[in-house]
Amino acid sequence: MQMIISTRGLTVSKADKDALTRRLAKIEPMLPALIEAKAMLSREKHRRTAALTLVAKHHAFHAEETAGDLQSAVDAAVTALVRQVREHKDRVTSRKVSRSRRRPAGPAGAGRPGPLRAPAVPVRRVALAAMSVAEAAAALAATGEDALLFTDTATDAIGAVYRRRDGSVAALEASP
Repeated sequence: MQMIISTRGLTVSKADKDALTRRLAKIEPMLPALIEAKAMLSREKHRRTAALTLVAKHHAFHAEETAGDLQSAVDAAVTALVRQVREHKDRVTSRKVSRSRRRPAGPAGAGRPGPLRAPAVPVRRVALAAMSVAEAAAALAATGEDALLFTDTATDAIGAVYRRRDGSVAALEASP
């Protein structure tokens, strides 16, 4: 990270420059794409102003604070920059999470680390009874269930009858 410190109306000691550099270095781990930091320190009659700008890869952060002495102005400006960087990181990560939830699931291992887990689906094992489609529809009506699996006596294929939303009954038949 490149550090540029400029002043207006005052001279900054080496200790003040080192303190400013240490404070801004604490932000660097939070923003790894940090390119440069600019600090404009100025003095007017009874107030000191610190204007700090961080330039990152795709974003710039700016904070300007005024106080009675230079150290408190710098502290307030650094605090404001830390808040801005945290809010930006939170926005970016929440946007990534919401986008990933909207995408359809691709094939296993397609750019995602770790194994993909299927959602938990309750499984109920049933015994298949041999009957015709008409008998299965009558059995479905008698049980009150939403679906019934059976073995079709005419084709020896597994079939299903289910109740539609409108209340009518439909049949599914497996093709060989």
